[in-house]
Amino acid sequence: MRQELSRYERTEAAWRLQEADRVPVAPLNCYINAYRGGISIRDMFYEPEKLIEATIRARDILGYGDQEDPNITTLDHLSFLGKSGWDRVTLHWRIWDEFPPAGNIPSFYERVMIEDYDDVMARGFATLLFNRQISPDVFARSVDEFLYDEFEFPKRYAAAWRRFVEEQGVPLVMGGRATIPFELVLYYRGFSQLAQDIAEQPEKVKAMCEFVLEHEIINALQQATIMGAGEVPGAERIFFQAGVVGPPYVSPRVFEEFVWPTLKKGVDMIVSRGYKAHVHMDGDLTPVLPILKHIADGLPPGRVLLDFEKTDMKAAKQVLGDRVCLHGNVPAVLLCYGTPTEVDEHCRKLIADCAEGGGFILSTECETPWDARPENLRAMVASAQKYGRYVSWRGTDMREGVQRILEETRRGLRPPTEEEVSRARARWLFGKNAEKMIKYAPWSFVLTKLMWKKGEEPWAS
Repeated sequence: MRQELSRYERTEAAWRLQEADRVPVAPLNCYINAYRGGISIRDMFYEPEKLIEATIRARDILGYGDQEDPNITTLDHLSFLGKSGWDRVTLHWRIWDEFPPAGNIPSFYERVMIEDYDDVMARGFATLLFNRQISPDVFARSVDEFLYDEFEFPKRYAAAWRRFVEEQGVPLVMGGRATIPFELVLYYRGFSQLAQDIAEQPEKVKAMCEFVLEHEIINALQQATIMGAGEVPGAERIFFQAGVVGPPYVSPRVFEEFVWPTLKKGVDMIVSRGYKAHVHMDGDLTPVLPILKHIADGLPPGRVLLDFEKTDMKAAKQVLGDRVCLHGNVPAVLLCYGTPTEVDEHCRKLIADCAEGGGFILSTECETPWDARPENLRAMVASAQKYGRYVSWRGTDMREGVQRILEETRRGLRPPTEEEVSRARARWLFGKNAEKMIKYAPWSFVLTKLMWKKGEEPWAS
């Protein structure tokens, strides 16, 4: 008798480029879980217990995928301080309390946040985080609220998702989240200004990418450790993401020169610590597949996944299929405006193009739209059962398999120490002043007044 794998074993087999019982299916359901689960976006961000209950209700409506996105963006955004996704800091995110919103979620209003690369690398991000030029909302929180959001809330959040995994038997898509450095620089400078920088001061752009990388990765590893890496299935995966780092937004030349170096270095840092790298990139990366072919060079097998939006998946399978797991890419427009029959046919073709030999997870192109039709999500989930069965599968012991994978993961993990986290955070916050701030803590607070320029100090009237 054929015995089905657990969801975690099934997704792990795909990561390891192995054929399992069937192709895993895992739509990236984020805001749609809150919407269909009947909670506000504010509750989604601030009440993890409500988010868990909403996710369970949403799965009943949308179908039972093989893993769930724990919405790490609710912890922080772009590695600013906790809860910065709520327009707390500098990026002018606009997030509505209730559904339906009056536009996409969230909307991004571009503006230049970094005026001088050298200045930020010298003084760090502290002067940007607490600055009179930013949103006044950041100052609405008390000291206790700041400390709770940054240090205590992630533990509460992790505990809620641990219970979800234990009770529902559904692994997590990720335990930590980092942004590919070029994308961060894009947010800080704006697209038009960054395009000019690439032409006029390319070495500064590269240096800034290097500057933000360490904190991005260490912060994500710490998130994953808090979320239960090695104990909670899926928490060992780092979602290393970007929206506009490849074609058609940037040319293949720009990708190779400005994006690829810190993308590859970041993946290496993640995997060298025993975690797994889920690399998510929007756009059509088909022109740079020959570069991405080297994403797993020098790394042990089964540690890297490439998650594509508009990329030609058949071409990706031909170029990358024997190197990394592929993830994608049912179109958002099809899920919103298509029919179940159309979704079924698209999924059939994706499975036919990508499933052979293992190493494929059927998913959405980026996040599932909040207003996707439930019947289309159910058709997508059902298609994996319908078309994704591997004839080579013969069965396994599920319980021993999950525990073996977790034990193997725990043995290989090297989570960042408190000292490593502190030093990475200090270098990011204080730039060249980091060692002084660490050496003379807690009295180093008196040095902070020397770091702000006139008119930007948070204490200025």
